[in-house]
This record gives sequence, C-alpha cells and structure tokens, in this order.
Amino acid sequence: MPANLEKRPITERPDVVELLDKVPLTPAEEAAAKRVCCVTGATGMVGSHVVRRLLRAGHTVHAPVRSLDEDKIGFLKAMPGAHERLKVFKVTNLMDAGAYDESIAGCEVVLHVASPFFMVGSEQQLQTKLLDPAITGIENILASCSKTPTVKRVVLTGTCLTAAADYAPSLQDPDWTVSEDDWDETTSPTDFPYVHSKVLQERRAEEIEAGQSQWDLVSLLIGGTFGPMCFTQGTGINAMFLKYVRMGLFFPACPPVGFPMQDVRDTALMHSLAMISPKAKGRYLIPQRLVRFYEFCNVLRSDPRTKWKLLPLFEMPAFFFKWLFTKVGPLLGLDKSLPRRMWGNTVTFDLTKINTDFDLPGQGYDPIHIRNSMIDMDLTFQKYKVSSFSKSLDRYA
Repeated sequence: MPANLEKRPITERPDVVELLDKVPLTPAEEAAAKRVCCVTGATGMVGSHVVRRLLRAGHTVHAPVRSLDEDKIGFLKAMPGAHERLKVFKVTNLMDAGAYDESIAGCEVVLHVASPFFMVGSEQQLQTKLLDPAITGIENILASCSKTPTVKRVVLTGTCLTAAADYAPSLQDPDWTVSEDDWDETTSPTDFPYVHSKVLQERRAEEIEAGQSQWDLVSLLIGGTFGPMCFTQGTGINAMFLKYVRMGLFFPACPPVGFPMQDVRDTALMHSLAMISPKAKGRYLIPQRLVRFYEFCNVLRSDPRTKWKLLPLFEMPAFFFKWLFTKVGPLLGLDKSLPRRMWGNTVTFDLTKINTDFDLPGQGYDPIHIRNSMIDMDLTFQKYKVSSFSKSLDRYA
C-alpha cells in the first residue's frame, strides 16, 4: 500500500539542496506534459536523483521500496513536490511475480534503475545473488508493464560496459571508439560477472520488447556515477569507493587504471529526457569519460574543502599492479579480471545518437566536470557526517 507521507514533516538543508539541484531543468523538461511514472531503486544513488529530478519537473512519481522505515525513505519524502506527487509502495520481495503491479498501476513510464550488485563469490552465489535476480527482476517488471495498459515507455538503466568491458583495444588504436552498436562479448558468469548480468538483463529486455507493441524500450548505458548524495547514510558501491579512497585504499601508490565516470545529476537529467523525448528508442551511451584513479585522487587533494586521510603519492608501475591486484582485489570485493579489462589509454564514446535524439545541444546541456562531482560528493559526506567506517553495502547482502 502507498505509504502515508504526512506522518512527520522533514526539511532539507539549504546547503545540500544547492548541491543536489545544481543542474537546472532544461526547456524540454519544463515544456513536457506531466506524467505519472514509476522509479525502481529509488533509495539508491542514481534512483534517488532520478526521483528528485522528476519531482522538480512536475511529474508524479511512484517508488517501490523494500522498507517504509523513516530512516530509509525520509529523504525521499523531503524532496520538493514529494508531499503532493510522491507515492511510496512497500514491496516485500522484488523477485516475486506481480511485485510491481500496484506501484506501476496508472503509470505512463517506468524507469527501472534498480539492479542487483554482487562481484565476488562462488559460482552458486553469483548465480543466485546476481545472475538470476538480474533476469527475474527484468522479467517481473516488464510483465507488470505489459499488463498495465497505461505504460507506453520503459527506461532501463544499463552500463556502458555492456558495449565494451575490455579497454585493451585502446593500446593499439588511440582513436578507438565505442557506440551503441557494440556489445561486449568477453564476459561470462565467472569472468566480470556483474557486467555479464547486465548484458543478460539488457538482451532479455530487448527480447521481451520485441514480442509486444504496447511500450517501447530505452536503455541508458551509464558509467561510474559520482556526485552529491540525496540520502544521508552514505550507502552504495560508489559511496563505499569514496570512503576507501579517503582512508588510504590507494596509499602510497595508485593503480594505473580507471573507468568511465559521469555526474549523478547529469545521469538523472538523461533519465528525465529519456522519459519525454519523442525520438528516444533503443540504446544510448550517455556523456561520460574515462577517469584514471590517480586523477580521481588528485581532485580530492587539490581542493581545501575536502576531507581525506591518505591519498596516493604516485602511480605504481603497471607490471607490479597487475600482480598485486590478483592477490588483493578479491579481498576488497573486486573482480580480479578488472586490471586486464580496465587497462588501456582511453576510450571515446560516440555520442551522436543521444545528442541528436535528446537534442542535448538545443537544451543547452553542459556536463558537470568530474572534478565537481568528486568535490560535491565529499562535501555531502561532511554535511551528513558520514563516517568512513560506516557500512556501505548492507542492501546488497
């Protein structure tokens, strides 16, 4: 049942709101017809920003969540427009058939942001905690969409790694470019299993879409997402990464690798435009760039407002890191194949399709530099008094 949003008034901090709402609404968002939409993963890093942006744009948002505890969803209830246009639904088991029926009822658009995350474990654990939930989850939510006649569009949050999860080609070709036509074929249930689960999920979604004509599918291929947090607990994989970096994960030497990143506020904007753009259909690589970890750390070091304990002094030699990671990576919950896959010079993403279909130039889109993403995320850690020793991944257990 929808949660009662009138139990207790909550007020957002103005200094946090300034960070969260740094990206103004575009002309297309302001002019768009107001819709009723469902956002899964609403309590997560990306999902919470998507909810916030859609509320700012005047839409009504349904949010299926696992818990109605004030500590878990209070920040959602405090968002602008939440009192009038946010409905929160408790879903006990997201893997049950029909689990999303009530929260999707009456919606025109469903944004499926939630996704299981599990990196290291036995083959059985990977199957039951990652691969099976990825497929079952997408099948369940699309089944609910298909039996809800009001649903006309589904926006799926994917990862750019389903287009390319191994950057070795950049060593031979500095102009190597990845587009939506590319699919990574190097992963398996035991080799970079998270990306493999996302490939399976996206492929399955396309199969289901092809078998019906009621709704169309838009898949957004995002990178690592950083920026200010809507929630106060500092949970999630990206928050965990920043905590570890602040406390010396890469001290005294930083690995010579990186991964594609973009700001969470820009990610939310792309979800909002995917929902309303009439031309949107199929896969879209969103604006992002590959950021090396040493650059990531130097951003934190360079701004006097950030708080950190131990940051790397230099980038370690490649041969030493490759050996070290195979020993230490699994202990940190990281796939030991990552150095091989993330190795390379850089990667260029072809953004022609999203620039054209979403009319990003016409909307005045100006991406937030990753420097500001890092600093703003660190500032919310400070404002929320997030301990570097607090748990980050309870929800993934």
